[in-house]
Amino acid sequence: MSSKHGTYFVADGSKAEFTDALTTWVPIAHEVLINVAGKFNRTTTYLELTEVVQERSGIRTRMLIGNWSGKLLEQVAQRAADAGEPPLTALCVHQNGTIGDGYSRAPKSVPNDPNIDVEDLAAQHRLLCYRRYAVDLPADGGVPTLTPQVAKVRSQSRKAPAAQRGVCQKHFMEKAATGLCDQCED
Repeated sequence: MSSKHGTYFVADGSKAEFTDALTTWVPIAHEVLINVAGKFNRTTTYLELTEVVQERSGIRTRMLIGNWSGKLLEQVAQRAADAGEPPLTALCVHQNGTIGDGYSRAPKSVPNDPNIDVEDLAAQHRLLCYRRYAVDLPADGGVPTLTPQVAKVRSQSRKAPAAQRGVCQKHFMEKAATGLCDQCED
């Protein structure tokens, strides 16, 4: 059933207060993230998580995901921190595998430290989640792992630089790709 309301109950299309919807969604998202943590190196996306919480709750919103998923994850992060759980929100990533800048502001994260790489921090936090909940944890306890997409981007950016061309000893200029100096006649 369609609704004219921004946040609404699917059953009858009536308006739902966003704050009440958020209160309903938080425990669902918390449960979903614990389930995600049950498999080593598994993550979920913001889109997948927000779709599941709306589906299971029977409450939907027309807001763009970026306008409310952060609020949801902040409350899930606080719930996990209050319960002494690892930072479950590290398991929720963008479609491109990145954690997102807001993660550094989540409870149990290092606040706004420019020396901390948020992707590395999230990988460390994901490992804490897997060590607590994963049923398939490696015997050695595993290591912090970037998402496959982030790891691929980083490996591509670390490839060896192009081979440097020789320098002409007469003109002190870099030689052309052919290996010859453009200034020399021979």
